[in-house]
Amino acid sequence: MKDKELKPIANTVGAGLVSAHKGITLIALVITIIVMLILVGVSVSIAINGGLFSTAKKAVTKTEESKDSELRFIAMSNAATHNEKWEYEVEGEKIPIPAGFAPTEIEGENSLDEGLVIIDAEGNEFVWIPCTKDAYDKATFESNSDWSSFQTDYTGKTWNDGEEELEGKKIKDKKSDSIDANGGFYVARYESGIPEDATEFYASNDGDAYKLGPEKNTNKYKPVSKKGMPAWNFINQINAKTVSENMYSGMSYLIDSHAWNYICKNILKEKTKKNITDSHDWGNYVNTPKEKYDKLDVLYAVHRGDFKLYASKYCKGAIPAEVITKRAEPDTSTSTLIELSTGASEDFKAYNIYDMAGNVWELTTETSNNFVTIRGGCFNYRGESGPVVFADGSTPADINCAHVGFRVVLYL
Repeated sequence: MKDKELKPIANTVGAGLVSAHKGITLIALVITIIVMLILVGVSVSIAINGGLFSTAKKAVTKTEESKDSELRFIAMSNAATHNEKWEYEVEGEKIPIPAGFAPTEIEGENSLDEGLVIIDAEGNEFVWIPCTKDAYDKATFESNSDWSSFQTDYTGKTWNDGEEELEGKKIKDKKSDSIDANGGFYVARYESGIPEDATEFYASNDGDAYKLGPEKNTNKYKPVSKKGMPAWNFINQINAKTVSENMYSGMSYLIDSHAWNYICKNILKEKTKKNITDSHDWGNYVNTPKEKYDKLDVLYAVHRGDFKLYASKYCKGAIPAEVITKRAEPDTSTSTLIELSTGASEDFKAYNIYDMAGNVWELTTETSNNFVTIRGGCFNYRGESGPVVFADGSTPADINCAHVGFRVVLYL
């Protein structure tokens, strides 16, 4: 796989960006066009039928995208100036920002109601999750009685989560203390993507399917939290924990079950009003409405039921119509299954967090003997049988497959 095939699509920044103050609204542009048409004797109906206003709308959309890209670039530059943890005031509240990060200040990403987004100098993005120590400690799967039907081999096992010690204190207690001191934690905006310096990261299998070679040293790799990256799959829980902690030493971890449960109940259900027990209309599942895939311009991989790569490695462009059509077939053994890159669709976002529902299962730190809990369903599940709250306790901790990935969290 060539280096350039692994580059993110949607967070490219650089020269030629349009300044925010130079943006033009669609209303202003349309009024200007109408006046000009009248002056030259062209009727509005002719302009509409000729697609002129449609073209204008597309131009405004591109301008808005350029403005957002510039603001993201400015935030990345700002992040590089913060060598220590600092505070940022938004909507009358002071939010702790970790060293090396800054808010994006993009409309829709700078609100405690919609999800405050921060970014580091390399473009990795996280979302602030306001939370209390008590609520975090009590956020267990069993405490939510209406979730009882959304689990596989979960009950009847003794689950441990963060019982191991780090610097003389249990990791779960360190996380609770951090939440108590800071009023919350951060979750990666995207599923973990593969490292960008991954020239030799993948071992080829039949020249088509790609997975991490077992001989690779995970201590040298760091995941990314960026839009448009291939999700980091084919990784077991131990390695997922290792690379998550590599990302920001002493602050980053593989997501735990308490964080997942809290986000599902207190953020997704209560704040965004998402359906957390049937996620098929806002996540990438086998029964997600096919029209949501018509105009994707992202990296993606298409698998059949045996998870062999169906498309040509990772591709850029709209998913072929014949692939979308096959998703209407109810039998997943013959349907084409689509694994998308990180943040591939705005339809799969809630509280500025992408793909907690569907796409790939996500490993957690929760273990029972040789089993690990994975959450959220994936592209080969239906949204009602594997919704965002789903907890699968039948997964071996050494699992290594296409449909399982992971996500990073930050505790300051």
